Amino acid sequence: MAFDYFTIQALAQELDEQLRGTVIDRAYARADQLSFAVGAKGDWFYGVGGRDGVLCLRGDPWPGAWNAGIGPEKYLVRARIVEVASERNERILRLRLERQDRSGRLSYGVLVCQLIPNKVQFILHREEGGEVLGIWGRAKGSAAAGQPYQAPDPAGRLVPGFDPPDAWNELLAGAEGDVEKLARRRMAGADASVVRELSFRAQGEVDKGTAMWTAAVAAYSRGVVARAFVWIEGEKIHFSALEPHRLQGAYESYERVSQAIWSARTIEREQRQSQQARQQVRGRLVQALKNGRRRLEAMRRELDQAGEAEECEKKGNALLAQIAQVTGGQTQIELADVYDPEGRSTLSIALDPNRSPAENAARYLKKVKKYRRRQQILPQRLADLDGQCAKFEQWIGAVEADTWRDIAELQNWLEQRGTRMEHQQKAGPSAHPRRYRTSTGWSVWAGRNNKENDILTHKMSAQNDMWFHAHGYPGSHVVLRREGRKEEPDKQTLVEAAGLAAFWSKGKTAKKVSVVYTQVKYVTKPRGGAPGQALLRREKAVVVEPSLLNVEDKDV
Repeated sequence: MAFDYFTIQALAQELDEQLRGTVIDRAYARADQLSFAVGAKGDWFYGVGGRDGVLCLRGDPWPGAWNAGIGPEKYLVRARIVEVASERNERILRLRLERQDRSGRLSYGVLVCQLIPNKVQFILHREEGGEVLGIWGRAKGSAAAGQPYQAPDPAGRLVPGFDPPDAWNELLAGAEGDVEKLARRRMAGADASVVRELSFRAQGEVDKGTAMWTAAVAAYSRGVVARAFVWIEGEKIHFSALEPHRLQGAYESYERVSQAIWSARTIEREQRQSQQARQQVRGRLVQALKNGRRRLEAMRRELDQAGEAEECEKKGNALLAQIAQVTGGQTQIELADVYDPEGRSTLSIALDPNRSPAENAARYLKKVKKYRRRQQILPQRLADLDGQCAKFEQWIGAVEADTWRDIAELQNWLEQRGTRMEHQQKAGPSAHPRRYRTSTGWSVWAGRNNKENDILTHKMSAQNDMWFHAHGYPGSHVVLRREGRKEEPDKQTLVEAAGLAAFWSKGKTAKKVSVVYTQVKYVTKPRGGAPGQALLRREKAVVVEPSLLNVEDKDV
C-alpha cells in the first residue's frame, strides 16, 4: 500500500480545496503521528509516518482523548493554510502556513509531507532559512530539529507528458533489464501497480518501451480526477487515483481520494489482524499436535513395557515360592520357573540388594498390576489421542486455507483453551502500568503499586530506558522508554517525565519535588528487599513541579 503519482496529485487537490484559507484551531502529535483540525465539524488532517505511513482527511469525530501538546505541533495552532501543492518528480505534498504574532507581524512555515514508500515523514520548517521545527516519523538520514531542511533527491525521475520522450528513449537504450523494471525506477511516482497498469494499456504494440511511454503520457497528462479506487491484488491492498482497467471492474470506487486511502488502511489493518489471528491459532494447533504426538510416543512405549506383565508375574511368584533360597544383599539369582510343569526352566531375576526377598517379590507383583491396568486403559486412550492428532492436522489445513472460522468444534476448543490461558495469566504476575506521552512524543510508563513497580523496572524496561523516582517520597517507578531511539532525551522530555514521577508520589501536593533519575541498568533491587525497593548508581536529580502528561492513546 503506497502513494503513487496519481494519488498524490488528487490528494493535493482535495487538501487544497478543503483546507486552503482555513485556520488550524487544534493539533495533536506523537512520535510518528501528526493531526490537526480546522473546525469543530469539518474533516481533519491525519498523518502517520514510518513504514506503514498514511495521509488523508478524516470525517469521523476528533478523538476526545487527544489533548493539545506543547511540542512543535503548537506552531500549527492559529496558523492559516495558504496553499497546498504537490511536486511532480517526487512524492511530496507541501502545506504553506501563515502565522501572525502579537505585534501583527507575519511569518511563514511549510509542512512537508514526504509520502515516499516505507519512510513516510512529516517535517515542519520555517520558510525563510528552512530551519526544521519538528519531525514526525523518523527516517534514516533525515535532518534533525534546528537544522536546515533538505528535500529528497528525485534521482532524475521523469514525468511522462512533461519531460521529453528523448530522455526516456535514452534510458531505454542504456537499459539492461526489462522495461517494467526501468519504469518503476525512473518514472515519477510509479510503483509496481502503476507499471502493471501502464503495461496493460500498452498491450498489442510491437515496441513495448515506446508503447509504455505513450500509455504513461496519456495517464500523466490527464487532468486530476477526484475519484479513487481500492482493490486487492496479490493478497495486498492497493489504492490509487489511476483506474486499474486491467482488473475489469474488480475494485471499489470512491468519490474522494481520502475515502479510498482510509478504506484501504482499514482493510489492511483488518487483514493484518486476521492474519495475526490465523498465525496464533495455527501456532496453538501446531504446538498441540506436537504435544499430542509426544504423548502418543510415550504411551506406546508404556504399552510395550506393559507386555512384561507375564514375565514379572513369573518372577514375583518364583521369589515367593522359593524365598528360603534367597539371601539378603544379592543383586541377581537363578530360580526354577514355577510355571513350568516339567520343572526344567529357570528364571534369572534381578534383585534390589537393599530390599528383603519378600519386598523384591512384592515389587515384581506390584508391576504386574500396573502393567495389567495399562493393557486395559492405554489402547482406547491411544486410539482417542491418535484421532485427536488427526483432527489437529485437519484443523491446521483449515487455518492455512482460511476456512477455520466455520468449524464449530475448533471454535469450542479455542474458547476452552483461551479461558484456561486467561485464568493462568490472571493467576500469575502481570503489570499494566499507566502510559503517557510527552509533548516531544516519548512514551512514559508509571507503575501503579510496589509489585508493579518491580515488574516495570526489572522485566518490562530496556537497559537504556531512563528511570525516575521522587526523592524522599514513596511513589511510582517511572520509565521513559527509548523504543529504539538512539538520541538522548532533551531537557524538556526529562522534566516532563520527572514531573510525572513527582505527581505519582506522596509529594504530589508540594510545589516543587526533587526527582532522581538514571538508566534502568543502574537500578537494582536489594537482596531480600521488599517490593518496590531500589538501589541506584550514577543518578542525577532535577527539581520539578508535579504534573500529569497526555494519556497514551492507541492508533485510531
